[in-house]
Parts: sequence; C-alpha cells; structure tokens
Amino acid sequence: MPEANPYLAPRSPTAAGRPTNVRSLVLALSCAVSFVLYLQRYAWGFIKKDVQDEFGWDSVTLGWLDGLFGITYGVAQIPAGMLCDWFGVHLLLGSIILLWSLALGGFALARSLASMSAARILFGFAQAGCYPALSKASKNWFPLATRTTAQGLIATFFGRGGGAASFFLFGTVLLGWLELPWRWAVGIFSLLGVVVGVVFLALFRNTPREHPWANEEEAKLITAGDPTAAHAAGSRVDWAALLRSRSMQFLLLRSFASNLADVLFVNWVPLYLRTEKGVGSLSAGWMAALPLIGGALGGLFSGSLQSYLVQRTGSRRWVRSSVGLVGKSAAAGLILTCLWAPDALTVSCLFLAVKFFGDWEQPAEWGTVSDMAGRSSATVFACVNTVGSFGNFAAGPLTGLVLAVFSAGEPVTAAGWNAVFVLLAVEYLVAAGSWLFIDCERPL
Repeated sequence: MPEANPYLAPRSPTAAGRPTNVRSLVLALSCAVSFVLYLQRYAWGFIKKDVQDEFGWDSVTLGWLDGLFGITYGVAQIPAGMLCDWFGVHLLLGSIILLWSLALGGFALARSLASMSAARILFGFAQAGCYPALSKASKNWFPLATRTTAQGLIATFFGRGGGAASFFLFGTVLLGWLELPWRWAVGIFSLLGVVVGVVFLALFRNTPREHPWANEEEAKLITAGDPTAAHAAGSRVDWAALLRSRSMQFLLLRSFASNLADVLFVNWVPLYLRTEKGVGSLSAGWMAALPLIGGALGGLFSGSLQSYLVQRTGSRRWVRSSVGLVGKSAAAGLILTCLWAPDALTVSCLFLAVKFFGDWEQPAEWGTVSDMAGRSSATVFACVNTVGSFGNFAAGPLTGLVLAVFSAGEPVTAAGWNAVFVLLAVEYLVAAGSWLFIDCERPL
C-alpha cells in the first residue's frame, strides 16, 4: 500500500464516525483575537497627529514612542512562547488579551511623555505572546491539508483586516462622523478587547481532547500526518539545533527586514496622508485602511494558494519560498512607484498593492514555522517575531530620522517621505532574497 499523503484532504467519514467541527469555533475565536490585536495596535498610528498637537512632540519623539512598543514586544516574545509551549495557549492568551486591552486604555489616561511611554511599554509587553500562541493554536487545531489556509485567515486576513478596520472605525467613524475626542475613542477600543478576552477564556481549549464539545474523531483528523499536533503543553525547544539551522537564520533575517518595512503602514501612513497630502481625518481613515485591506486580501489568497499548491506538488519548500520571493520582490517594485504618485488617492491605491504582495508572504512564514518547529511551534515563532520586533523598534526612530534628515529638519517635506519609500524597497528586497535559503522541509 502506498503511503498516504498527509497534505491531501481526508475522505468524508461515515456518519457513525463523523468528526465534530469545534475547529470552526476555534478558527472564529483565533480570527477575532487577531482582528482585535491589530484593531487596537493600529489606533496609535491614527492618534499620533492628535497626540502631537496636544503635547507638542516632534517626529523623533513619536518615533521613539513607536520603538518602545517594538522593543518590549520583542523582549517578551521568547518568554511568552516558552510559557505557551510548556503550559498551553488557553490561559496565557486569554489573560494577555485582557492585559493589553487595559494597557490601551492607558493611552487615553496619559498626561505626559512618561505616562504615555509606560502605557506603550505595557501594551507591547502584553501583545508579545499573541501570535506565538495563535501559531500554536493553529498547529493543535487544524489538519495539515487546511492548516495554511487557516493561518492565512488568522494571521493576515483578519489581522490586516483589523488594522484596516482600525483606521476606518477610529478615524472615519469615531473621530469623523461621531466627532468623539480621541481619548473616548481609545476607551471604546479598550472595552472591546476586554469583551473578546472574556469570550476567549470561556470558549477556547488547548486541544480537541480537552474541549468538551469535540470528539475523538476530530482529534484524529487533526493529528493525521502530524502527531506533534496532539501536544499542547510540556514542550521545550532544542536551542542548539535552532541556532545551527541555516533556514532559521535566514527566516530571522527575513523577519527583521520585513518588519522594518511594515512599520510605515502601522504608524506613519495616517500622518503622511494628513500632513503631506493634506487629507482630513474623515478621508484619512478610509484611505489609510486601503493598504491593510490589500494585505488582508493578499494573505487570504496566499494561504489558500499554498494549500492548493502543496497538495498538487507535494513540495512545501518551493511553494513557500516561491510565494515569499515573488511577494516581497513585487512589493519592492511597487513601493518605488509611490515616488511619482500625484495625489492621496493614487498613493493609497499603490499602498494597497504593496501590502497585497508584501503580506501574501505571511502565511508562508507561519507555515514554515509549523513545518520546522515540531512540538515547540510557539517558541520558534516567538524567536522569529522577536527579531521582527527588533526591526519594529529600529524602524520607528529610523523612519523619524530619515524624515528629519532628508527634509532638512521640521516640517517634514516630500523629499523626506520619498527617502522613506526608497528605504522600504531595499528592506523588501532583503526579505525576498532570504527565501532562497529557507528550507521548511528540514525540521529543527
């Protein structure tokens, strides 16, 4: 008998042995958490102008506030991933959702640089464990045949969708249509996160065998072809193997370069539209959301494409590496076209295309980690995200510095923004080239 291909969707079972479908609930919960994570994180990018007007902070100070989130997010990643691999996702992720939502409320309570810095630090520290935990949850709850599709939905479609919704809901709806003060709008986002955290704690469990609504057939369906998916706790990573792996080294380089570029869309696009293009908060909300919509669609398309191509070809390595190489290379070319964009709408549409191709690589990253990491997927993902967070930290001050140097001081000019776009193209190309050296079929 030939060996079964674990990447092919299994045949439908008989009615007597039909699996439950609790994994659909887990998918909904995971997508909701990813959506809220970005909904809340991207709110900072929109309030920066209001914060700047109220406190009088310059671009370099705003860049350092960006960086405070990035460095604490990075420092806490690996400890959070290790805790997740050892104790499981349920209580860890549920607790940190509540903590980061309360930290977001601290933005609204801040009255000085010190208090705003403290809120940014706590926010980054609490959000650090989210994606390592969701990566672990995707391995424990979804079979190989559909795992990358689920990861594309969780990581990119609903993550970037949350970012897009943040700019629209925060800027266009709360600040524009309802004319709420920015502090009240932040408070509403904070409360929403608390609700999601409570629901997650009530309904999520680490594995099908721990969930009262799932049966043994569903557990067997998920672990078919990947026995390590049955283990939600008690795992430790082999650090020596991780550090020796060439694939891991280039996966880390790719993460650093990619996150350097991504900060523009997280924290600077609303400011760019409102200051350089003269767009009001009402229009800046939906225009700033367009790139995130592009990223969400790119991740959705890429996750499904990878699942299809892996089933057709049986080669995870070249499917994931090709998707990453093509996506980041296209993003590099497209960001350079922004140098000639004549108006706000044109540049926003170009940003949409940049993020479509830049973010369609993200499910390849998640799939690669799941393929390589075995039982320690949360810790390995945390290592990747840690290096990416250092990129986030460096990108905030670096962007502020580039804007100031090429604008010859304040206020920021078009030359400063053009220099930032060129820098992003270089970062995307470094990330693209890294995929040539990443082999996800070599486990750690």
